[in-house]
Amino acid sequence: MGFFDRIVPRRSVSVLPDDRILRYKITGINPGTRRKNTRRVLCGSWEAISDVEARTGLLPPFTCELEMPEVTEAQLELMGKLNVPMLDGMYRADASALIQHALDEVPLFPDRGLPRPILQFLIDHKLLLSSWLSVSDLEDEFVETLPGLRALIKKCK
Repeated sequence: MGFFDRIVPRRSVSVLPDDRILRYKITGINPGTRRKNTRRVLCGSWEAISDVEARTGLLPPFTCELEMPEVTEAQLELMGKLNVPMLDGMYRADASALIQHALDEVPLFPDRGLPRPILQFLIDHKLLLSSWLSVSDLEDEFVETLPGLRALIKKCK
């Protein structure tokens, strides 16, 4: 990424949302076969990794690895054209959300991130989305396809 580092410099800015959706690759022992098995699990950044390990149904010893899709070259190029900052700790879903905000000409970073109940709802439905999405983004994109989301959004407003 040397060429794109000059175009889109990484900034160490503390605007990463406190609560985010993360994906871990957890390896443990399958209790039925006693062989190693790997599971990919979505969880919230507020959850303890031991709780996430227990949810997999695997037995120790565990190995846990954060497995988030990296920002693509095409996203980096588009971010450079739109003057969207590349931040440390940013992943593909985060870049997509910021690019969409720049194209829609709305503020890049919403005043408040998605509330924890909405993030938990997205985790329960196995959706790896950026925490930089605003509630209005969710209403536009997912209210029709995810039953229960509209009521949860009204409750969290």
